[in-house]
Amino acid sequence: MCRIGVLCRQYTFEQWWRNWMINTLAKGFARKAAPLAALAMGAALSGCGFVGNWDKVDGEPLAELDMTGDAPTKVSLSGPDTIEITEGATFAITLEGDADAGAALRFDRDGDSLAIGRDKEAYDGNGKAVVRITMPAASRLAIAGSGTIKADTMANDATIKVAGSGDITVASLAAEKVDVSIAGSGDVTAAGTAKALSVDIAGNGDVKFGGLTADEVDIGIAGSGDVDLASNGKVKARIAGSGDITVTGTAECTLDNAGSGTLTCRSSETVATGEVAAE
Repeated sequence: MCRIGVLCRQYTFEQWWRNWMINTLAKGFARKAAPLAALAMGAALSGCGFVGNWDKVDGEPLAELDMTGDAPTKVSLSGPDTIEITEGATFAITLEGDADAGAALRFDRDGDSLAIGRDKEAYDGNGKAVVRITMPAASRLAIAGSGTIKADTMANDATIKVAGSGDITVASLAAEKVDVSIAGSGDVTAAGTAKALSVDIAGNGDVKFGGLTADEVDIGIAGSGDVDLASNGKVKARIAGSGDITVTGTAECTLDNAGSGTLTCRSSETVATGEVAAE
């Protein structure tokens, strides 16, 4: 049987997350607003189910990890630990924090992906490890669980995914495209600029982009998650639930609303198909 954890060969983190997101959206979002059901159905994929054991993970201890070859561009974390990523040309990993938690971490490299998770059969205590990684700017960061990922920057085409209560923070972005997806209560925080920004939230996780300015923005919220950002371009939003969106700048804002959530565009020209507040 495939064991979901650091990396599962049969059911990857990406596949599991997308199924989780689809199921969450389908249960609440689509029932409230048929026109918005595309948020759930648009990401439909083959019937790959979530199976596996989070207590037993694949991978190997850091001391046994093959560090040769090209550095990874995608990093995922499962569990309660912390990853801190610093941009650099030479790929390197060091461990800090609780020694027992660090010894229980398993690392798996598969092509351009590095997946990290804790083997609970090796350690299931409250201590937490800190994984410090030096690598080129990541193109994708993904987290499942209650852990934390911090990165100083990301690549020109950046994808950020959160499943659960974990948080991801990116200190500075200068990207053409940024895709953010949250399924659960985790938060994503970033500053910088993006020409195109896509945000999908299923749950009560927040996107804290008050320090980020994006030109073209597309947002979908199913639940109570909030989004804060800046834009001087165009913002299209769909809300089913109580989530609120706040946009600072001169953006033209459009909202399809099937709940109590609001889209507030401060000092902006507003084109409304739902309930939009302009200040």
